Amino acid sequence: MDLQERYIRILSKYLPEETEVIKLWKALKAVYRQTFRKYHNLNHLVELFSYYDIHKDVIEHEEEIMLAIYYHDYVYSVWKKDNEEKSAEKAVQVLQHIGYPEVGIDRIKELILCTKHHQGKSNDENYLIDFDLAILGQPEAMYDDYALKIRKEYVKIPHLLYRKGRKKVLQHFLSKDSIYQTEDFKSKFEARARTNLTNELNRL
Repeated sequence: MDLQERYIRILSKYLPEETEVIKLWKALKAVYRQTFRKYHNLNHLVELFSYYDIHKDVIEHEEEIMLAIYYHDYVYSVWKKDNEEKSAEKAVQVLQHIGYPEVGIDRIKELILCTKHHQGKSNDENYLIDFDLAILGQPEAMYDDYALKIRKEYVKIPHLLYRKGRKKVLQHFLSKDSIYQTEDFKSKFEARARTNLTNELNRL
């Protein structure tokens, strides 16, 4: 199932007017297609859904985690520190507009916010965090491509400033007892992620 089909299938349950659902999809698609997004784009959503599809049997609130995936990077600016908060606000706005249950909206908001500091308080939050960080534990070539795309997103940031900020991010992950929250992802990706992060840190 592609991104558009999955999105429309979910929202059509709450918004019967197909033209309105399509309008919301086009708005979301346009945001993720912004030209400066070299990594945090539609391909990133496809990647997260690939992990969701593998692990959906252990997800407690499937629809909510899917909607959180769609909106978790809706607002993305390299100049701002409140991207997750703004993305959560957008999700709340859209979901209230279509009459989504408030208890679900609250959970989706928390799912999006947990991707900021990568600390989960629930099973679903832990899995969403791990979906989002799975790229860190991929084979070296894939990781290096990811790191290059992140640098391109920050192309307007001078090298010395980027180097300082990136080192802080890498050191933060390496200082954690575990990068991943779930046993599934720890066993698959933890060791490789630490190697990748260390290699990038050494190159900076």
